[in-house]
Amino acid sequence: MLYYQMMGFMEGDRPRADYDLPLPPPDTASLFLDFDGTLVDIADRPDGVVVPPLVPAFLEMAQKRLAGRVAIVSGRSVAQLEAFLPDFDGPLIGSHGAERRIAGETTQAREFDADRIDVLQRMVTDFASLHPAFLVETKPTGVVLHYRQAQEQGALALRFMDSIAAAADGFRLQPALCAYEIKPDSVGKDIALADLFDTAPFAGTTPVYAGDDLTDEPALAWAADQGGAAIKVGEADTVAAHRLPSPQALLDRLGAWLA
Repeated sequence: MLYYQMMGFMEGDRPRADYDLPLPPPDTASLFLDFDGTLVDIADRPDGVVVPPLVPAFLEMAQKRLAGRVAIVSGRSVAQLEAFLPDFDGPLIGSHGAERRIAGETTQAREFDADRIDVLQRMVTDFASLHPAFLVETKPTGVVLHYRQAQEQGALALRFMDSIAAAADGFRLQPALCAYEIKPDSVGKDIALADLFDTAPFAGTTPVYAGDDLTDEPALAWAADQGGAAIKVGEADTVAAHRLPSPQALLDRLGAWLA
């Protein structure tokens, strides 16, 4: 059952999709957005993502309309997000909340065991070298094994990553779409959002969160718990009450909301 749960086929009834997508008044709202699969289409490789001109244009408009209450919340590192979105000057929550760029300054949420992270990265890199279709992505606080090009090897990737995560005190396995990540067990997108939501200009507003991945589910639940809107992009199972089929559909809906 663990493999199917991590692939997104979770037990229980799938929440009903709501394409009407009611949103709070922009003057009282904050907007939190995942990156891959939410603002941009998923690519075969993490470095193959293409950012359409519509995305930076939308973010600039949203920053103005929401008076700066826009943040990107991603599993990517802050450095990667800065490379893809060089003109976005709002908060960047990277590495699932382990890194945070606020007011132009990038910090880690807390101290992490750098030596252990290095060991984990080397172990995963050595394992991936045995199968050329596997792809390793290193992050400042962890490591990801991508198997999008070898989906028939998903169970093998899970067994390996689960075993070394279990042996690494202070770290845990984070499933994602065609990937498994080992990251500190003390970080999460929902935790980072709760911290950010206590600060200006986000405090006291109604959150709107959009994401596509298993890693977004805690953040989607958090947004709903705050009385906000939780939007799932794509067709995977979700706790969110609202669903849109693609990044383009999300940008169209949010653009109309903020117009």
